[in-house]
Formats: sequence, structure tokens, C-alpha cells
Amino acid sequence: MSGCTMTSKVGLILIGLIFWAVAAGLFFVGGWVFNTYKHFDEIAEANFTLIPASIIIAVGVMMFIVGLVGCTAAFKENKCLLAVLFSFLLVILTALITSGALGYGFRSDVTNAVENGLQKAIDAYNSNSTQRDQVDYLQKHLKCCGVNNASDWLSAKTWAPTANKTVPESCCVSGVNCTEEQRKMVNDPKYIYQKGCYEKLEHEFMSNLAYIAGTAIGLAVILVLGMICSCILFCRSKEVRYEALGGQYAGLRV
Repeated sequence: MSGCTMTSKVGLILIGLIFWAVAAGLFFVGGWVFNTYKHFDEIAEANFTLIPASIIIAVGVMMFIVGLVGCTAAFKENKCLLAVLFSFLLVILTALITSGALGYGFRSDVTNAVENGLQKAIDAYNSNSTQRDQVDYLQKHLKCCGVNNASDWLSAKTWAPTANKTVPESCCVSGVNCTEEQRKMVNDPKYIYQKGCYEKLEHEFMSNLAYIAGTAIGLAVILVLGMICSCILFCRSKEVRYEALGGQYAGLRV
């Protein structure tokens, strides 16, 4: 067995093992994005952020299967398995490029979706319990208040008319048990979070998209190496040789 073939075989086995490890990582990344998003789904109106995450999880499933096929194909040097492996790698590479492109392309759309969705959630704070719970979670989790700042609550459509110029309790600085009078001090950083949720929430989504795009680019390099190794093994794999027999069996092939 030539050195090139042996190197490709070992390389393909290692890449197969890497695929299994990467599959676990993809499940973690995709699950983390979904877990982060579930608290903001009605606030941000940015369902498109789940598209790349869904692709990443689907790719993770394929990576696990392909890892198994890759190791088997490398051991057996079977041309059929190698061809199937190459096809799988090409499909996964296409999916990752699509995921990366979506992650990059949606960056500009996040800004408007986050701001508009957050403003609508704050305006409907008293009339929709789901949005109320999500806004409260958001403000506590990100330590923010309002869209751009705490004063946004003073003009919120359903909250302001009955709130007596106060902000929700979720705007109170962590560890502070705000009284009604303190919740009126929208410009006092001792009691009320001064930063708006728009900037922080936008950063949250942008980070998710950046992680997805970065993961896709990194995996693309591994996939290309796997395709190269499978091509080398495919071209150099053992073939059945035919030899002519002499004597009365001349012309017969085995």
C-alpha cells in the first residue's frame, strides 16, 4: 500500500472520528440557540434566526452518520462506500455554506426585527400575559429596561395610562426591592436599569448568528479534507484483476 493511500486512509478514519465529535458540538450549538431564542420568540419577531440553527442541527445528524460511513469505507476501501461518503460530504458542505450565508445575510435584518418586536411587546405589556412574562424575563436576564431606556415605559400604550409613571418591577436593579416611589426614578441607576434592551437583545442575536457562521466555516475545511481523502482512496482502492490462463483454458478470465 502506497504512502499516499495509507495517509488518506488514516486521515479519513481520523476525520470520521472528528465528525462524531463535531456532531456533538453541533447539537450543543443548535440547542443553545433554540434555548436562548425560546424566551424571545414573541418579542423579537426574528424567526429567521432559527433557520441557520435548524440547518446546523440537521447537519449534526448527518455528520454522525457520515462519520460511521467514513470509518467503514476507510477500513474496507470499498468504492461504493467511498462514493456514497463523497456524496454525503458534498451535501453537508453545501448545507454549511448555506447556513453560513444565511447567518451573514440576516445580520442586517436583525436590527429592525428586534426593535419593532420589542416595541410591540412593551406596548402590549398589560394585555398579553405571554409577552408580559417574556419582557420581564428579558429585562431581568439582560439587566435592561425599555427599548432604548427606562423612560420608554412612560409612553407605553397599555402600561403608561395606569402605571402612575412607574416602570415594571423587572426594571429594578438586581437585589433591590423597589417601592412604587423608587420605580418612578427612571433616571436613578441605584434602583432602575439605565440601558435599554434593544442594544443588548440585538447583540444576543448577532452573537448567535456569528457563532453559527463561524462554526460552518470551520467545518467546511474539515469536509474538504475528507472529500480529498475519499477521492484518493477511491482512485487507488484495490480492483479485481483479470488474467488470461494458458492451455486449454486460454482466453478465459478469472
